[in-house]
Amino acid sequence: MNKAIRFFCMAAAVTILCGCGHDAYPNTKAVIDEIYSLQGSDNIRFVFSKDSTLVVRQKGIYDLTENSQGEPVLRICFDDISRELPEDYSYTEYRIEDEGRYLSLTLTTDDYELDESPMLLFPLKGTDGLLSGACFNGSYQIGRADDSYQYIFKEDGQVTMQVKQHYYADGKDMTLSDHAGSTDYIYERSEDSLVLKNTQEEPVLTLVKVEK
Repeated sequence: MNKAIRFFCMAAAVTILCGCGHDAYPNTKAVIDEIYSLQGSDNIRFVFSKDSTLVVRQKGIYDLTENSQGEPVLRICFDDISRELPEDYSYTEYRIEDEGRYLSLTLTTDDYELDESPMLLFPLKGTDGLLSGACFNGSYQIGRADDSYQYIFKEDGQVTMQVKQHYYADGKDMTLSDHAGSTDYIYERSEDSLVLKNTQEEPVLTLVKVEK
């Protein structure tokens, strides 16, 4: 699978965030209190709660190293490591720079660098350890807006990308929202699955129920 597709698998799964901004999030009419996995991806979980919140988590692995210029580098992999061999893992690499109050991560490849739009990480909880060269326990906010988007690093080499959202469902239509905006869907819910469709009724996400 293409490296960019691997890394942004979760982002694609929740590319439900573009639209008009919100002043407030209404409470859902149809309550969903279930955990789902993205069909075909065991490392992605969608956690719907009674309070109208949705938390999406994608788990992966990471390590901290240096490039040939001695600059600190974060290598991160969001492959489904439960089903793939280590030699098949595809890492995305970021050059790390200390900007004072935050760190900037610039995506790099063997052929080119993307310096125009680095990812900004603000320390949240635990150790601010991305420049330490060793795995650590700590979390970062992604971007300046709020902590809806996070990286959660563990000292055992695991990492979770977490996205917090709000959902409003009425039995047929569902709106998913966060600080970036909202997107409307048509949904079909059965005993063991939840399918989100766009307004043309084309399936966008197929989620499979996970026992709590």
